[in-house]
Amino acid sequence: MNIKELMAVLNTVAPFKDAEDWDNVGLLVGSNDNTVTGVMTTLDCNLDVIDEALNENVNTIIAHHPIIFPKISKLDDSYQSKIIKTLIKNDMNLIVMHTNLDHQDDGVSVMIAETLGLKVVSPLIRHDAVTYKLRVNIPKEDKETFKKELSDIGFGNQGDYSECFFEYDVQGQFRPNEHANPTIGTHNELEYVDEVIIEAIFDGSTDKILKMIEAHPYEEPAYDVFTITKPTSNGLGVVAEFNGTMDALVKQIKTSSKTPIVNVVKGNDEKLARVAIVGGSGASFISQAMRQADCLITGDIKYHEAFDAKEQGFNLIDAGHYLEYMMIDGLKNILAEKIALKVVSTNINTNPFM
Repeated sequence: MNIKELMAVLNTVAPFKDAEDWDNVGLLVGSNDNTVTGVMTTLDCNLDVIDEALNENVNTIIAHHPIIFPKISKLDDSYQSKIIKTLIKNDMNLIVMHTNLDHQDDGVSVMIAETLGLKVVSPLIRHDAVTYKLRVNIPKEDKETFKKELSDIGFGNQGDYSECFFEYDVQGQFRPNEHANPTIGTHNELEYVDEVIIEAIFDGSTDKILKMIEAHPYEEPAYDVFTITKPTSNGLGVVAEFNGTMDALVKQIKTSSKTPIVNVVKGNDEKLARVAIVGGSGASFISQAMRQADCLITGDIKYHEAFDAKEQGFNLIDAGHYLEYMMIDGLKNILAEKIALKVVSTNINTNPFM
């Protein structure tokens, strides 16, 4: 397997298109043609992680956090530059799966919940999938040939199914003018045609529309394109069940986690039923958590965010940004089932606060 083939597999785990616009994911150091000798998963890539990968005889590191973020303009004596130059010197590859991994239904927040022993019930912020539907008129006698051409172009693919079409009979009418070159009909005479409307899902590609027009027997095909929005199982953060007190939840996190809790905001003394989890810096999602859960577990909560939550009687647990380390084994386990290569997880603790 080379890097290009590995990237294709990773794209099925967490499509890189799902990353936030500001993020920097994908292959950051390396070449698509490089042969993969093995993979190491890590939260962060530093010099110690690179040494560990070399000792494990793996040449590809998959990190959650980008090291080239924001994008750099030079390689000098900075620590970041040393990491990049060490990777290049040892012909190693660095791939980043950051917010694209956050947004999956088995992503980072799910991995955290499962490690903490909490049962996930839903995404905290559910994502919608946007697809497009073609609706096109075709003469009845041409419909089967046209459907085959649509399928070859890429229309009618839904999940694990292909050639998915919906059709119904209509009557079309048109009057070709003197400059037209009609497939059916006579210049300046009104023509009625038994037609079929065919509907099919596609990805909205303009190229596919142009190919459809080219394949259509009419000089001027009658067609529409609709945007369809559907909820998915993917999202950012999760809501999980928890039947207990705040003190019991704090104890459970301390027992299950390798990292100490930073701060606890106890907004009330009521029993908890549901807990929201957002890996990394999730304080901006406190309002969403308030509507769906009794407590938010995340990292990097600031004083004023904590103050406002406590004033509103809401519970917060700042478990630190490093709580995302739970994705290291989570991603390793996923990849071990998908690729016939050595897959290991780092043993290096990159938490800067420990």
